[in-house]
Amino acid sequence: MNRLARAAGILSLLLYLSSGPPAGATPVDLTVMTQNLYIGTNTDAVLASPDATTLTAALNSILANKFPARAGAVATEAARAGGPALIGLQEAYIITAPNVNLNYTQILLDQLAALGLHYTIAGVHTGFNVATSVFSVTESEVVLARTDVPDLTITGSEGHTFVNNVTTALGPLNRGYALVDATLDGVPFQFVSTHLDSNKSIGEAQANELLTRLGMTAEPQLVVGDFNALPTDATHADMVAAGFIDVGGAVGAVGATCCQAPDLDNPVSQLSGRIDYVFDRGFSSIESAFLIGDTPFENVRPRWASDHAGVIAAVAVPEPSAGSLFAAAILLLGALRLRAHSRDH
Repeated sequence: MNRLARAAGILSLLLYLSSGPPAGATPVDLTVMTQNLYIGTNTDAVLASPDATTLTAALNSILANKFPARAGAVATEAARAGGPALIGLQEAYIITAPNVNLNYTQILLDQLAALGLHYTIAGVHTGFNVATSVFSVTESEVVLARTDVPDLTITGSEGHTFVNNVTTALGPLNRGYALVDATLDGVPFQFVSTHLDSNKSIGEAQANELLTRLGMTAEPQLVVGDFNALPTDATHADMVAAGFIDVGGAVGAVGATCCQAPDLDNPVSQLSGRIDYVFDRGFSSIESAFLIGDTPFENVRPRWASDHAGVIAAVAVPEPSAGSLFAAAILLLGALRLRAHSRDH
């Protein structure tokens, strides 16, 4: 078989593939999760006046709110959902003090592993980082990826700090986002975990910084996190105007996600506003969405896994477009013809 005949055969195969999947082909679903882990104390007093009294009270509250137990509750929710392929975490803290060493991400990874769910850290943005007279603290946005999901590949990651940020008595909050490039079943997409500021104007400015970055690619994208914005706020409107779908809103999963009492000891839920979201742009369809952590996991403090409820959602990964496969076929044929011509001469 000569080169051109071989090229024609390859072209025929690619054109056949570009005609679409066989009848009855099953779409590939992608399940994701977002969860603000919550430091375990009301940080307003500390950020406003970080003296020994407020810092000590904050550390005592953090310890009383037992993150290892709360992480176990979060891991249980993830397991009940079948183990999302990707998890976006906000307020993933590292807290150190004499006789205290709490790494929220690692603790959660260990709790997930204990339930047979194995994840790796796929992306990180390191934000607020300060050493006080009582304890040291680092806050991050983290993306976890399942290591055993067939055909899920992480191809890159980025961490970005927003230009627009709030400065406190302990320094800038340095909010930002972790962005992960991935493929599932050969289809590339991006997954982002972010935590926007509670100041509405600053939060909106941060969202627009994120949208500018996301506008640099046409790949399907999922953006999850604590947006500190209600569905009636400008930040939510900006996401929708940019072509993103509020997945929970689309399927009626519109329960409140914020916020329980700071001590997590309220027996009745105090969730009153929906500010945690999964946003989708470019996926084939939305399959489902539901809240997690909106019921107490035990009847003593800490009753709640976090002061925020989380969201789990599933979307369908789009098939490679016929146009892109046709273009690839034409380019391949052209390259093979050129190569054959150059060798013959």
